[in-house]
Amino acid sequence: MEWKGQGNTASHNSHRKAKLLKFFSTYDTTNDIFVFLRLVVAVQICSHSGQYGNLIPGLGEDYSLKDWCFQNVTLPREFTDHVMMTALATALEVPLRLERLYGGGSAEDNIYTGPGAVRVTLLYTGNHYDIIYPCAPPAESSSRQDSQRESPAG
Repeated sequence: MEWKGQGNTASHNSHRKAKLLKFFSTYDTTNDIFVFLRLVVAVQICSHSGQYGNLIPGLGEDYSLKDWCFQNVTLPREFTDHVMMTALATALEVPLRLERLYGGGSAEDNIYTGPGAVRVTLLYTGNHYDIIYPCAPPAESSSRQDSQRESPAG
């Protein structure tokens, strides 16, 4: 481990990236994260039933919002729908923007627009969401790397 202010920032950042990639590359780790996120969604939906209940068809006395969450939200490897993504973004206060693979934009493209700019963009393929990672322009990327090489870690 290096002390603050010592060492090469670029190599330190690449080491961090490698550790994160290794951490998130196992199913056991990512599964635990998804279980947690699904629980966050279920709690958000059930604790704000007035906001989400009218968005879910088929609810009634025999099929409650809690039942729907147990069958559709908390089970692993179930597809996520727009209601769940909205609940997750709202609960975590992470602004999400949606890009649709098929079809044009709509009012639903901004899933959650809380404080701050859109930080995460998702690609929706019709039954699946993927994160779209922004790519820095080549000039910005190389100038950022040059400044990291020139300045000490801080």
